[in-house]
Amino acid sequence: MDPPAMSIIRSVTLTEFAWQPPGSNRQSRKFAVRIDTSDDESGSYVALWSAPPLAVLQTIAAARLLIGQDPRDRERLWNLAARAHAKNDRIGYGALDIALWDLAGRTLGQPIWALLGRQRDRLPAYVSTVSGRKGTGALGSAQAYADYAEHCVDHGALAYKFHGFSGASVRDEMEIMRAVGERLAGRADVMTDPGKGLATVADALRLGRVCDEVGAFWWEDPLRGDAPTAHRLLRERIRTPLLITEFVRPLELRTALAIDGGTDLLRADPELDMGITGVMKSAHAAESLGLDLEVHAGGPAQRHCMAAIRNTNYYELGLLDPELGNPAMPPVYAEGYNETLSAIDPSDGCVSLPDGPGLGVNYDTDWIDAHTVAVHHITE
Repeated sequence: MDPPAMSIIRSVTLTEFAWQPPGSNRQSRKFAVRIDTSDDESGSYVALWSAPPLAVLQTIAAARLLIGQDPRDRERLWNLAARAHAKNDRIGYGALDIALWDLAGRTLGQPIWALLGRQRDRLPAYVSTVSGRKGTGALGSAQAYADYAEHCVDHGALAYKFHGFSGASVRDEMEIMRAVGERLAGRADVMTDPGKGLATVADALRLGRVCDEVGAFWWEDPLRGDAPTAHRLLRERIRTPLLITEFVRPLELRTALAIDGGTDLLRADPELDMGITGVMKSAHAAESLGLDLEVHAGGPAQRHCMAAIRNTNYYELGLLDPELGNPAMPPVYAEGYNETLSAIDPSDGCVSLPDGPGLGVNYDTDWIDAHTVAVHHITE
């Protein structure tokens, strides 16, 4: 009896779509990928965070590497893409790796967390805010940030991280941190993420001292650049754990920065760091160094990753707005899945794991089709 024919990747389809998020006066573009095999199995993923035009071009280029390959060879394909795209940031491969994991889970009838090996089935969650606009809107003042922090904790959030005003000064950041820290004292963890907005070490130290005053859980990417020297200085002077590496890739540089003493905690993102495979490599590297790995951003891929990681603390539910919910998240899910405050179970402050096969979510293909602006079909 002849052995069954090996399934190979027959095609990759990348669909760009555009919509106008609530509260915005301009369109946003994101993309979906679908991998189809010779035995009519498929895996899909809608990219939520890595959607700039350059990511689309990288994803198309990386997709060409997959045609004719065995979809089970995720490790080999990850290394193939890492080598082929060594002269760029490799972001384009992330959505493809996630779709390969979705394909594997759907083929086997198992959720991705089961393939990875589950560590936990509930994910402690924190709310991560959008950036406010000083003097206007729902997050226009330090008091407004504190009010929203209290609201989120009252609805189950275990922690609260703010992104300060767009173009904020260090004094604005300090004022918000004090207001939020004082409001949540003894009730929830607080964090800040200036997004590399501070230009000098002196300003970073000013903010860090306020983080220490309020007992912040971490402070994230306060300073422009990723120089270990500057970040070692911050770690020496400030007690609050420092979290960087959201902007550091690839895996080897992220790990080297930690070894060089440039951060207390590591970040990794399935879209930005070459998929679920890449996040798990970062998590295991961090574990070997005795460090925690915090998964960046929210989404079904992030939930599966966190479920399989021991050395991690919080699920990032964001980016939330007090009036608009999660305006940056396109309404692409068909049913039963959301990334708003209502995703948190107030009884334990956790979000749940998708339990269906693969990613465990179904996409609203009618909505995506209605908002499609370009389709790229990659075959032999």
